[in-house]
This record gives sequence, structure tokens and C-alpha cells, in this order.
Amino acid sequence: MVESYESFLLAQGGEEACLDFFLRCRWPDGFRCPDCGCREAYTISTRRLPLFECARCHLQTSVTSGTVLEGTRTLLSKWLYAMRRVGDPSVGINAVQLSKLVRVTYKTAYAMLNKIRQCLSAWQTDKLAGRIEAGLALWGRELCGSFDLAPTQQPLAVGLACDDSDHSEKLVIMEIPRERMNERWMDPLDVDLFKELHFASDPISQGNPVHCSRFLTKRKCPTLASVIKAGFKRINDSYHGVHPRHLFKYLAEFTFRYNSTRDGCNALLHIVHACSSRSAA
Repeated sequence: MVESYESFLLAQGGEEACLDFFLRCRWPDGFRCPDCGCREAYTISTRRLPLFECARCHLQTSVTSGTVLEGTRTLLSKWLYAMRRVGDPSVGINAVQLSKLVRVTYKTAYAMLNKIRQCLSAWQTDKLAGRIEAGLALWGRELCGSFDLAPTQQPLAVGLACDDSDHSEKLVIMEIPRERMNERWMDPLDVDLFKELHFASDPISQGNPVHCSRFLTKRKCPTLASVIKAGFKRINDSYHGVHPRHLFKYLAEFTFRYNSTRDGCNALLHIVHACSSRSAA
């Protein structure tokens, strides 16, 4: 059962506690002026969110300044709740559901989720190392009886690092330009680029093959094929169709959630850090 916004807010300790949480994530060692680095500031509490005026250069900044939350009129507790739902490994959330749960318009809910996903798409992960299953996956339904990509299909290079017991450890997904596909095959240049960007540089990691045919099979990639199939199903079930133009943001959400679950890290804390360090520009 999905936790309600009211229950979440009560468990967090109220709106002020949510503000304190964002402040600790933004400045874990205390306030630091983003312009001159000074640690001393005067607090201006006449606004909904407090302003901090640097004691040295007099720059005024808030907890949301320079982040994707800058200028938001939505309560920080509702942002925090949306981030919690995005990081939840048990169930996804779409804009219709979020708008009802936190009582905002669909347009606001969509913008909130879109900004969070954009931040996750820029989140850097460690490269895959050791034994790696890797290959080509296709998002979207194929054209019947055709080797050509359907208009809604998007080729993806996917890779999964596994331990000695074949338990998955880390997942990466990279979009491949449609025009670079050679019917059923991934271009060798894209294979090299995928390895360069996402495989560790040691000989063992680089020696793992990337299966280039357009069918990601369990015979070649048993663990990876199951993970990708389940991930695609979850995206479709949660969002009821994603256009290839926006696919990278939903894949970033899925990849982040998958990896944070394996890492055992605090997904909410990582999402807040990602959104606090990324400019709205």
C-alpha cells in the first residue's frame, strides 16, 4: 500500500522538519556562500523559505537557489514526498497519482517528476567491473515481419555487473542513435563507446563481450535479460506508454532505483542531493 502524503508528513515531523532535511542535504557542514564560500550569514525569515545573506559579499540565497526547486511555490514536504515515491523500489508513481496524493494540478505534478528524473539522468554511477552481461535491448513494440525499427522503438546498450554467485550488482543503460543501427546489429563504434563510458578499464572488465544482435536473449545474458524485461514492464505499467523522446528520464529513474536497492543506500538522500546540486538552467 502506498504511504499517504499526510502519513509521510507526520512521520517526518512536519513542514519545518522537511525544510531542515533539505538544509542539511544542501549544506551538510553548515551554510557556505555559493559565491564567496563564506560560512557566516544573516537569516531573513520574512519569507516562506528563509533567506541567508552572506556576511561577506551580501549575496542572498535560499535552500532552493540554484537548484531545480528554485522558484517553486510547492511546499518542500510535497517535493520530498515525490522524491520518496520516485525512489520507492516497490511501486512507481505517475503525475496523475502524484497530483491526487499531494493535491496539486497535473501540470505541477508532471513538472515535479520531470525535474526529479532530469536530475537522476545526470547522476554519475561507478563503472561496471568484473563479470558483466551486456547487449542490445529494444524499447517499444516491433514492426511485424520487418527488420526495420518501428517509429516508437529505441535501441539501448545495456549492461549488468554480476558477482561470483551471479547476483546482479549494478545496471547501466545507454541510448543508441537510431540512425546508427545496422538492422539487427549494434555498430562496433557504439560497442566501443559503451565500454569506454561504462566498463572499468581493467582487462577483465573490458574483456566481457557485448552481444550486438537486436534480441537480448536469456541464453546469452540470463540475468540481464530478466532485469530488462521486468524493468520495461514496470515502466509501461506505471506510465502507460513513454515516447522515445522522453525515455532517457524514465530509464534513469529505473536504473537509479535498481542500483540504489542493490547498494543498500538511502535512495531519498541521494535524490535530494542530486536535486540540490543541479541547476534549473
